[in-house]
Amino acid sequence: MKLIFVSQRIDEAAAYAERRDALDQRWAVLLEKLGCAALPVPNHPKTVTALLERVRPDGILLTGGNDPVFCGGNAPERDETDAQLIQYSLDRNIPLLGVCRGMQSILLHFGGALERISGHVAVSHDVTGTINRTVNSYHNWGARQAPSELKILARAADGVVEAVCVRTRPIAGVMWHPERVSPFEQDDIQLIKAVFEQGDSL
Repeated sequence: MKLIFVSQRIDEAAAYAERRDALDQRWAVLLEKLGCAALPVPNHPKTVTALLERVRPDGILLTGGNDPVFCGGNAPERDETDAQLIQYSLDRNIPLLGVCRGMQSILLHFGGALERISGHVAVSHDVTGTINRTVNSYHNWGARQAPSELKILARAADGVVEAVCVRTRPIAGVMWHPERVSPFEQDDIQLIKAVFEQGDSL
């Protein structure tokens, strides 16, 4: 099985005075269907560095959850983890897929801008472009444009960028959540395969 490093969201468990890393179990199920094993990566920069020095993943998945600090989020260690994983992907040409916040991290890494948007939380809407389909949506922040290093693959009707890829690397991002659809959609399975199995940047 291919080994996929998977980032995790940060949750505050106030009743236990704990700050926790968390991962939706559906990601492990979805990746297993693709012949991949999910290895959750803790939001601890020194541990991430140690892992990347010892283990070479076949791919990297940046999951959703937590706004970036740029957008008022309160999980700076997650920003740092995402940045480490993106840079590792660029340096080693490792396939990477960013989902929702993960795509936002890709945009920010290349100098993109995010703005607060409306009408994109807990809804479904159409996206058009290279990718044409109906997708779910759970984000308050989005981009209207993308840095020149990125190719825009899909937009929503209001112009918000919904999918991108890096022109020269096997890196892609989508703003919807493939793991939250039951059953998983074939379009999402094929998209993830294109990134992790073929190394395509879409």
